[in-house]
Amino acid sequence: MAFQFALDVLLRVRQGLERQQELLLREANHQVSRLEQQVDELNACLLAGAQQELRQLASGMSAAELHFALLCRSSLLGQRRSLEKDVVEARAARDLRAASFRQARQQREVIEALRQRQFELYQQVEGRRHQRAVDDLFLLRRASAQRR
Repeated sequence: MAFQFALDVLLRVRQGLERQQELLLREANHQVSRLEQQVDELNACLLAGAQQELRQLASGMSAAELHFALLCRSSLLGQRRSLEKDVVEARAARDLRAASFRQARQQREVIEALRQRQFELYQQVEGRRHQRAVDDLFLLRRASAQRR
């Protein structure tokens, strides 16, 4: 008689839920990375703009050009604040996804531990059944040999 786990369907469901949560966590990690990269690129743009302003100020810059540069920097700083806010929100969402993933993994591990325990019990019962059969066969042969 082959081992059959009574909760196989539940185990497959738990495995599927864990996989789904893992994929959602990966997507959340990707979102955080993408936003952080955008912040880094924006910071690099701000730095390059500041360096260009210094060069232009040293070589002479009109008030209109200075005003335009300040407007550009102000706009970029606003974008950076918005992106940093998005990064914080994405990290919070990622942390929630990580917690959901851990919970799904724990639930799957509980079902797997239950399955393993049932399998071990099955092996013990089968081992005893097999030993009884061997013992019975031995006793039958011995009784048969004594009758002769």
